[in-house]
Amino acid sequence: MAEAKDSPASEAVVGDLRRALLDLYDPAKLAKNPLRELLSVGRQPDPASALRRILVLGIEALQPDGSVPPQADAWRIYRVLKYRYVELIPQREIAASLALSVRQLRRHEATALQVLANHLWRYHGLQLKANMAAHREEQATTAGAGVHGDELQWLRTSFPSEATSIAELIEAALKTVAPMLEAARVRVESELLKTLPRLAVHTITMRQALVGILNAAGRCVPRGRIEVATAAESNYINIRIVAVKGRASPLPLSREDSESLEMARELAALSGGSLALSLETGPEVPFQATLVLPVAQQLGVLVADDNVDTRRLFQRYLEGSRYAFVGAHEPQQALALAMELAPKVIVLDVMLPGMDGWELLGRLREHPATCHIPIIVCTILCQERLALTLGAAAFLRKPVSRGALLEALDDVVCNSVMRNP
Repeated sequence: MAEAKDSPASEAVVGDLRRALLDLYDPAKLAKNPLRELLSVGRQPDPASALRRILVLGIEALQPDGSVPPQADAWRIYRVLKYRYVELIPQREIAASLALSVRQLRRHEATALQVLANHLWRYHGLQLKANMAAHREEQATTAGAGVHGDELQWLRTSFPSEATSIAELIEAALKTVAPMLEAARVRVESELLKTLPRLAVHTITMRQALVGILNAAGRCVPRGRIEVATAAESNYINIRIVAVKGRASPLPLSREDSESLEMARELAALSGGSLALSLETGPEVPFQATLVLPVAQQLGVLVADDNVDTRRLFQRYLEGSRYAFVGAHEPQQALALAMELAPKVIVLDVMLPGMDGWELLGRLREHPATCHIPIIVCTILCQERLALTLGAAAFLRKPVSRGALLEALDDVVCNSVMRNP
């Protein structure tokens, strides 16, 4: 049980964690939990899903390996959290399965929450966040509140998610920091999987996030080494960056490095990723970071528009992104393709031949095979309120830029996941 005492998270954090776990499957409440800011998911398009993913992964990280006896406290802590909050098993049933009274279970639950809070504290940099609070307040006073958030929002809309090679991303970042690493006599060892899928990230911002992480890691271990490795996990890729002590003594993070890591966390969040930090892994490994980024899955987008030029334009817009274009030039074809392919999103023009877009929208919303598919109405008409009232998930006014289209697609996909986690 030593883990419950190391680097203890505050009572307030534990209380917020308990509320977040109780609201794990309530997106509206989860999105308002204070942990969203401590874990830097507040500015993500879908903070509830991002926070839920971090909490569930945190619980899974506490699962002991096969060498730990089944009766050990570590297994009980893991099972209490898993059964109680992830699988939603009633307390009486959990207590019976673990041969405990309900009162004993509640005591174990309190301990388990502290252990999980400590894990999140260490691996997601909550302490680093707390130490930077005063600096952020100073920035807000001198530079004007909201400037930082506005800049991040501009980045999000200016650089939409694209399908990106993870190897190219890492190589570009390493090339940028190479002069600094050479000056500190830090060598790099990389172990990248050869068959990794492409990432769905904002390429420019993620490159800067990697530069900030590599810079901080290199400064920690003069005359040491940095190990960079990748691993695939479900729909995400983990980039693990470890700084290993060399002949010289490790150095603590400077204020500049702390700010760079905080910015890297927020840049990762723009792409739907996360950054976990550990600054107390031992004398030989003073720094470890794990960057978790989403895989570029080809999500089908059905574009129903009778204008061939518009369909070709949108097809070009979607090239190189995580979205796969499917075109339909008339309503009946759109209905058939929607039922056959079950696209992730439908982009629908209003002025279609034979059956206008409003009628087609109604049919798509009513049919059991298509009612779950989010629809973006895209038209020259000024009818946003009507579109949303009739069941559209979003509205775009023609002419549409590539950035506006990709941003709208990202938003409706995230909202769809939040409704159906």
